[in-house]
Amino acid sequence: MEPPDFMKRIIDFDRLLEGENRDNFDADDVRHWRAVYTDLVGFKESLLGQTREHIGQVPETKKELAGVDLPFLEAEMKRLRRGLTFWQSR
Repeated sequence: MEPPDFMKRIIDFDRLLEGENRDNFDADDVRHWRAVYTDLVGFKESLLGQTREHIGQVPETKKELAGVDLPFLEAEMKRLRRGLTFWQSR
């Protein structure tokens, strides 16, 4: 059985965002993607902080959150930071 498309996207840490074209350096597109990546990085940083805080408040969640959620969120942050760095360098 083939995994659903969303699962393939979840584990593809090199994927671009929908509509993103890294061969286009139009000034408006560069500004757009910088803003999008800046927003997403901030959002994921907030999720990471909330997750870590929750683990501290409810230690029983540590195995699940620290073992599954945090590694995924950290990998996703790396992907988003790479995207932000790419667009900031344009």
